[in-house]
Amino acid sequence: MYQIKCLSECTLNQALEAWNKGFEGYFFDATMDVDRFAARLGQENISASLSIIAFEGEVPVGLLLSGYKKVGEELVAWNGGTGVSASHRRKGIGKLLVEKACELYKEKGIHTSTLEAISKNDQAIALYESKGYKVVDHVVHLSLETSQEFNDSLEFYPVYTSAHDAQFLSIYRHDTPWQSQWWCMKDGLTLQLLGAEGETAAYAMFKRQYSPDGTLKAIVVTHCFINEEQKDPEKVLEALFFHLFPTTVAPFQCTIAFFQTSNKLVYNYLTNKGFLMKVEQVWMKKAIATGVDIGHSR
Repeated sequence: MYQIKCLSECTLNQALEAWNKGFEGYFFDATMDVDRFAARLGQENISASLSIIAFEGEVPVGLLLSGYKKVGEELVAWNGGTGVSASHRRKGIGKLLVEKACELYKEKGIHTSTLEAISKNDQAIALYESKGYKVVDHVVHLSLETSQEFNDSLEFYPVYTSAHDAQFLSIYRHDTPWQSQWWCMKDGLTLQLLGAEGETAAYAMFKRQYSPDGTLKAIVVTHCFINEEQKDPEKVLEALFFHLFPTTVAPFQCTIAFFQTSNKLVYNYLTNKGFLMKVEQVWMKKAIATGVDIGHSR
């Protein structure tokens, strides 16, 4: 018999144990220490009241982390990771966790639940689909390992603000994967590219990562959208990435994270520039409230 407890009822060490056991043998090493795990809870706006842990006796054997946010007029929840200990897999714990999470979402007044799953993780995708989730898009993580030059036409003016300010842009996309959103971009920046008439031609949110000695190690972009009314999109994108990835003496890694392949114009531009896919995920949604439209598969 398994007992489900909210994260708020458990110790941090119990949650960490559930996480590390639950993601043992995963597609990549997801192991964390207590400091990194605690930081992740804050970074990704995980809710202690919506996240749950499964116990067998006093031993944590699975968990499902959740966050929620008001987007427009609707509350949106995000499954930030579902894991079950290797010794307890295929015993229905995953289904139990997803069912309980959806019950909590409904009690909270959540309209839509979202999640990402590794595209190759057929078992997890099948589990979510059996519980009413549908694939609505594909999400990729792209990286450019070698230096690439971008050409600025000098027709556009860059404006830098905080990532928090991105949400107020007229062309900001609110319906994107959770970790790409402004609230997960703490200490991040927004690059707004202005056209000749003062219009927003394109925008991106990004973070700069530095080595301990202070040298630039990587630039990670999470949002990257172009105003679809622009007549010469390639010129706009060249200018945008010229300012996003400036020429420096020391090389750094260029990364595009949580990128939706349905953003075809930008996606095609990036792949033509030599960006390579490192990880592919499916983006899934489930309507929790009656009458909510989660969109169509892409």
